[in-house]
Amino acid sequence: MAGSRPRRGVAWLAAAGAGLVIVAGVLLYRMLPIAGRSPAAHDWTADWQADPPVVTAIAGGLLETATIRTGEDFYKSDAMSWWSPSVGNSVSHIQAAVTYRYGVPLDDRAWEVVTRGQTTVVVAPYLRPSLPVSIDTSTLRQKTENGWATFDKAEQLESLRRGIAGDLEERAKNPRRVALAREVSRRAIGEFVERWLLTKDPQWKPGAFSAVKVYFLNEMDEGLSTELGARR
Repeated sequence: MAGSRPRRGVAWLAAAGAGLVIVAGVLLYRMLPIAGRSPAAHDWTADWQADPPVVTAIAGGLLETATIRTGEDFYKSDAMSWWSPSVGNSVSHIQAAVTYRYGVPLDDRAWEVVTRGQTTVVVAPYLRPSLPVSIDTSTLRQKTENGWATFDKAEQLESLRRGIAGDLEERAKNPRRVALAREVSRRAIGEFVERWLLTKDPQWKPGAFSAVKVYFLNEMDEGLSTELGARR
């Protein structure tokens, strides 16, 4: 009987050790990145319903004057702690090429074209971005990592994805990006107005213009208003 007690103790210790190994293995499996696994094929058509196309007219039309294609990065980082000690920092990063588009509405009362001699002054509406911003999905790259004891990277990456559209809208309205598109747009509007006058007004012929000056509504000041008044 005395010899059986050590054997039972050894068996108990072996079982406890095996349990700890299994728990450690599960934790290690959760923390390490999983590579080379492919999900089983699934027919999603039964789960997802495609929305019908919605066609909407742009009231009055839009003159698109500039595009900016650039790479954009999106980050999300969540540091976590349990009762003050840090348990790691989950980090997600998405990168993609996007195209910002800018233009002016054609049906806007701000438009003004004043011609005197061979010079034409054009006042155009505010330059504005066309939304939503276009994302080139073929360039999409994403990466996410758990902290040493955090397991929320998938949720964090999904949260980052959902915020991209709103983030890009704010970036499109950034004054520095609008300024980058402004000079290209100024030339495009000048060429558009010149072609339009040559087409619609028989008194104009190619070479009749020596200059077409384009100003946006937010560039109007007292001096320009006086100049326009003198030209009318």
